[in-house]
Amino acid sequence: MPGGYGERMGHTLLAHDLSGYPLAARDGLIGRVRDLYFDDRRWLVRYLVVELHHGLGHRRVLLSPVCVLTTDTDARHVTVTLTRAQIEHSPDIDADRPVSRQHEIALHEYYGIPFYWSHEAGSTRTGDPHLRSVRALHGYSLIGRDAAIGHVADFSVDVVTWSMDELIWTRRQWLSGPRHRLPVSAITRVSWVGRAVYLDVRALAQLA
Repeated sequence: MPGGYGERMGHTLLAHDLSGYPLAARDGLIGRVRDLYFDDRRWLVRYLVVELHHGLGHRRVLLSPVCVLTTDTDARHVTVTLTRAQIEHSPDIDADRPVSRQHEIALHEYYGIPFYWSHEAGSTRTGDPHLRSVRALHGYSLIGRDAAIGHVADFSVDVVTWSMDELIWTRRQWLSGPRHRLPVSAITRVSWVGRAVYLDVRALAQLA
């Protein structure tokens, strides 16, 4: 694979590498990035899932990339424009359930940031079926011409635009061996029930 798996290229890094980055508020560290929630139509990161630590316990909250000030890939941390108190009092989430639109509205109103879905038809629906977890896709089957050709290993993410640019995949089931890249534009759909990512047949010419 050109450039090598895991190489940082400008503002792009792997979603797997971003998971675990400490999160710095304006007045100190507050937690760690746990996951990314993204839109599987536009391939944009909508939220960072942040795990906050409170003594022996922890909880998870969502932060919009709008709140991110910098992502330092050398120091390996994310800095946001918010205070610790703002983040600590943010609505928490149940990471095992889909994010409801009511929760998103509460979150955006709490932080005073625009609704990203305001221009979309059906924006009053109770939840966004295209809002999904990067972590959940790990290991999904990659389908081309109705046959499995490999498995999802990771995604490359531009931490300035918060766009997901490339799918990182491997041919082996246990995600070992050489990694390969495909643009996310080659993905036609994601089946959450079938745990599979389907490719445009025209993209398969790149695999020869």
